Amino acid sequence: MAVREEISRGLAGGLSSRQIAAAIARSHTTVSREVARNGGRDGYHAAVAEVACWERARRPKAAKLVTNAALRASVGGIFLAVDVIRHWGS
Repeated sequence: MAVREEISRGLAGGLSSRQIAAAIARSHTTVSREVARNGGRDGYHAAVAEVACWERARRPKAAKLVTNAALRASVGGIFLAVDVIRHWGS
């Protein structure tokens, strides 16, 4: 949240993305993307950006093994082979 507040203050002060990035030790592209995805130079608000960030990163997401049958079958085969080797020896 502190970084987003620094970005907000920098925008309010008329600083460029590069100047803000140098002040917070981040890449200028990171700052530009953050501003663009959260309202642009005129509409950026740190608190709103923070909430939006958490909404985009919502958890729990479905696990890959739940959503991908081919991967599940492949991994299942690996575990089956390991179980056989453990049972019968190498």
